[in-house]
Amino acid sequence: MSDESARRHFRVLTRTRGGYNGSTMYDVQLQAASTGGLLWSQTFTDAGQAKDYESALSDDLDDLDDAAFRRKYSVPSGS
Repeated sequence: MSDESARRHFRVLTRTRGGYNGSTMYDVQLQAASTGGLLWSQTFTDAGQAKDYESALSDDLDDLDDAAFRRKYSVPSGS
């Protein structure tokens, strides 16, 4: 097991898109850093909740090692 930060393998970003009846949706996405491939996305209708979730996810990318991050966020080892 490596003690390197999960940040080396993943990146997080938030995309906005239109929702129903003119609302805005916020998709917090986890991507593979090497390919940019989408691993999963969590959708919010509240901008504050999306920002808080992105911040927590980003902190975990810096604080957790790769294996711990994968376990916490259910990311397969082959991703």
